[in-house]
Amino acid sequence: MVANTVITMAEKGGSSKTTLCDLLAQALGDAGYKTCAGDLDGQCNLTTAAGVNADEHKGIYEVLKKEVEVADAIVPVDGYDLLPGSKLMKNWESEASGLKDRDFRLRNVVQDINDYYDFVLFDTPPFFGVSTTSTLFTNSKVFVLIPTTPDKFGVEGVKDTIEDIEAVQEGFSFFGIEIIIAGIVITQVDKGPGFSKKSIKQVKAREAVATLEKIAEEHNTKVFEQYLFNNKQYKDMIANQANVFTNSGYSIPQKQITNVMNELIKTIGEHNAEKA
Repeated sequence: MVANTVITMAEKGGSSKTTLCDLLAQALGDAGYKTCAGDLDGQCNLTTAAGVNADEHKGIYEVLKKEVEVADAIVPVDGYDLLPGSKLMKNWESEASGLKDRDFRLRNVVQDINDYYDFVLFDTPPFFGVSTTSTLFTNSKVFVLIPTTPDKFGVEGVKDTIEDIEAVQEGFSFFGIEIIIAGIVITQVDKGPGFSKKSIKQVKAREAVATLEKIAEEHNTKVFEQYLFNNKQYKDMIANQANVFTNSGYSIPQKQITNVMNELIKTIGEHNAEKA
């Protein structure tokens, strides 16, 4: 079975993109899925969050340069496998510009792991360069999650991200690659007094979510039911580089990311059933 490819993508920094990718990899691993997460961002935040020092490992940069095989670069971490990032990825944008296979280099070098894992995740930089666009070609079908804060800047970031994804889909449709925007995930918002997964405290945030729901409907996607609410446990998880499923004290992010994972798996299943 070919892996399900999931990409966390946002053209706005501070959207909790890396946290979402890390937590999702943890949740999938805990649920029994063989999972690998690749760090394409030159800041190496996913690598750091997983407790790995990027300077001590060959990673995605060396794989792209064909200096090491992808299987030899993968590092087992708590709950999943990691394809480490590299600070040298900041140079990859210019280095790849002269390559004939720049858009498909990543697809070619990670092809082998698509037959081994159930899920392959990619955390991308917060801009739409080669490192980001190439993740969209890593499988014949990829699913994109767009995390965002519910504010004006977040809304604009989502608009830009969707617009660029759709431009890539249109421009490369003749390659038979299917890019599905699985949904928008609301992050870093204060929970309201209600018990609903969508209960939000701030009026402006509620207004932003309403706008995001309209955008989602216009582009045949959705806003996920579960939000990632502000909570001290998220800060502690990041500070401690912790897996919320194998360490105690993280019941809130554990519950919320499990709901996100289940909705993602359902979305993937529904899409695959439609295409069957």
